[in-house]
Parts: sequence; C-alpha cells; structure tokens
Amino acid sequence: MSSQQEPSAPGKLQKEKEADDLAATQHLLASSICLNCSSHRTIVSGKGSVFMLCQLQEAPLAWPKYPPQPVARCKYFVAENES
Repeated sequence: MSSQQEPSAPGKLQKEKEADDLAATQHLLASSICLNCSSHRTIVSGKGSVFMLCQLQEAPLAWPKYPPQPVARCKYFVAENES
C-alpha cells in the first residue's frame, strides 16, 4: 500500500476549475486592445484575478479605471510603440 494519497475529489475539481478560469481570462485579455495600449497596467490580485487598469490622464471622470474586458475599440487608444 502506498503512503501517498491522491488529492481529494473536491480539491482536484477546484484546481481544474481554477485552471479553466485562468485560461478563460487569458483568452479575454489576449483579444483586448488594452494589452497594446501605452496607458494600461496589468493588476493581479492576491487571489490571482487579473485586471486591466486604464491610466489615462486626459480621459473624462466618467471613464472606467477598470474597463470591462475585452475592449475592441477605444477613442483614447495609443499603441505602446507610438507613445
């Protein structure tokens, strides 16, 4: 008999869910223009959630600091290599 035990089913399912969530987040962010914008900053929370912070200085106050992802068009977009 082996002294090593397999992870419990709930623990194994949680890890699979976390991997699926990470893959879905990466897919959403990859299709967002924010990744290529000079005003973005990627924020990772302590729990591993990923957010895109919009650091625009000239944007109106109503502009979201953390826009819903993915962003397809943005009138304030400036490519990183153009800034």
